[in-house]
Amino acid sequence: MSPKIKEAIKKELDPIDVEQRYRDLLDEVYPEVKIGYSTYSPSQIVEELSPTDFRVGVADYTGTEENLTEVDGEYYDTSEVDEITERIGEEDDKTQGEDQ
Repeated sequence: MSPKIKEAIKKELDPIDVEQRYRDLLDEVYPEVKIGYSTYSPSQIVEELSPTDFRVGVADYTGTEENLTEVDGEYYDTSEVDEITERIGEEDDKTQGEDQ
């Protein structure tokens, strides 16, 4: 990926909070846990009681989620990255055509 595309992505897009997406996934897939008078979300339980498992889960999630593209350690929506990549490529093609 060219530096020009990376710069445009960082300027135009907001990075995705992959940890929050993983929390949301856990909370959608598993039910809340009630202990006494308190209720806990699955993501809260995993993140607080087993932080290593939480970090591994986030890493697995980012590695398998097809809608995420990593750019310099940040994650962005793949379709938005593709749009910028295509636009910059078209702009570069027009510039090169004008130079000839």
